[in-house]
Amino acid sequence: MPEFDLRYIQAAKYTLADGKVKYAEKTKVGDAMTANLELKFAEGRLYAEGRLSEYMKLATGGTISLGVKKILDEAKKMLYGATEKVRQVGETPVTGILYSAKDAASYVGVSFYCPDMVDGVTKYTSVFAYKALFGPPALVYKTKGQNLEFATPTTTGEFMPAEDGEEGIIETATHDTIAAAKKWCDAVLTTPEG
Repeated sequence: MPEFDLRYIQAAKYTLADGKVKYAEKTKVGDAMTANLELKFAEGRLYAEGRLSEYMKLATGGTISLGVKKILDEAKKMLYGATEKVRQVGETPVTGILYSAKDAASYVGVSFYCPDMVDGVTKYTSVFAYKALFGPPALVYKTKGQNLEFATPTTTGEFMPAEDGEEGIIETATHDTIAAAKKWCDAVLTTPEG
């Protein structure tokens, strides 16, 4: 299935209260470039009478990698627990982002959508990872060479089942329009009232 034009990577803080998952403080992560989700499985084999008698394979979570043009400051605070730091430089206060040994990353839900072809027709597939925990990307800087190169961050984390009794890990949905895909992405990261 060809995929192109990934869009709308966003995250919201995940919390569990009274057995119900809640999402809050939804924020855009950055201009989307790549998203890769790889499920991990627990496997079990039972041998009896000299042959494989039973086999089980259960999804337990996975790895998520998000490539963006630039990770936005609000996303850095949510995903990594980074904080703002204001430093006086002469007469000018300069606000930066501080990563420290005390940082506590938040569990987040993550959603995005991507157009793809279904039976020769453009559809829009939305993806939702229920609960993920990220670490800051590597910071890579280098001098100018003969060719122009862009340095863009990829943030990687682990995703796992939600703890709401349903144990959802990843959910996808296919839509006819971009508007429907965006609406779905917003809805999964919004806790319904009541």
